[in-house]
Amino acid sequence: MIATKIIKSALLWLTLFFLIFSCQNQKETDGIALSEMGEYASYAKGKIKNIDMSQFSKTLLDIPYIGNENPRQTLDITYPTVGEAPYKTIVVIHGGGWKYGNKQAETLAPIFQAITQGYAVVSVNYRLSDEVVWPKPLHDVKAAIRHLRAKAADYNLDTKNIVVWGSSAGGHIAMMLGATNNHPAFENLSMGYENFSSAVQGVVSWYGVADISRLTNLGSHPANDIMGFNVQENWTKTTEANPINLVDSQFPPILLVHGTNDKVVPYMQSVNMQKVINEAAGRNIAELMTFDNASHNNNKIKDQENMVKYFDFVDKILYQGNNPYRNSNFINIKTTK
Repeated sequence: MIATKIIKSALLWLTLFFLIFSCQNQKETDGIALSEMGEYASYAKGKIKNIDMSQFSKTLLDIPYIGNENPRQTLDITYPTVGEAPYKTIVVIHGGGWKYGNKQAETLAPIFQAITQGYAVVSVNYRLSDEVVWPKPLHDVKAAIRHLRAKAADYNLDTKNIVVWGSSAGGHIAMMLGATNNHPAFENLSMGYENFSSAVQGVVSWYGVADISRLTNLGSHPANDIMGFNVQENWTKTTEANPINLVDSQFPPILLVHGTNDKVVPYMQSVNMQKVINEAAGRNIAELMTFDNASHNNNKIKDQENMVKYFDFVDKILYQGNNPYRNSNFINIKTTK
């Protein structure tokens, strides 16, 4: 009896030790994982800042694009500091794993340099995974673009040609817009302005998701939330949410930007996306910029030297490569404390 009690006691202590060790190890693993997730991690830790919109000379903020009061179905317009109306338009789509983020997130600040280059920046909110599942975020952004075209004269915008620019989950939505141009099945026309087009004429994707089912383990967790199922176990169900599966010959010009040490969205997703687009188009309309050893949301990707290259790409689409307002007068985009 005594021996049995001793054995049971020892087993109990071993079990407790194992549980404590496992929990601590998981906590450490999650901490390491979270640190690799860039913008998503900043939101998850509650450390994200917003752009201070008061610094800009002219803005229209929190415009509802489907006529309701949901703050996640609103957009901001920030007008350029140079140029003349109507202004060429860049639509910006925030990241955050389809779970976090907003249209004024500090991670978008470098893109707001576009206002110094003659472009209006339209930053869009969309519903997140705590409220909806896919494809509702795509429906939202398409509705926002239709709204912009319907109200272009009111907003002093030139929306004949639009470039969309997204990071991470926002890059995924941007690529989905390009892949589903002129495909009504991928939008909800009952959200308004059904007689206006949601088609986009150019895409910039910063480390965007081309294939939801083939993310890393880190990236798959937020993907599960927006899709409503385990994407790694049900990869065939993600087909119509994967821009790489939807590419056709009508895909618009795209600039893909990715770090080779991205542990959330493998950089090979952008490599493969470029190949598929160029093969479908029969010409090289997809460009790829990779950054050696750069992680997800790496600051190098967003430095001024590289921003100039991204604006060069946008110029080719919206100004046929001859933007009269291009200059080196970049400004310091302030964020909230």
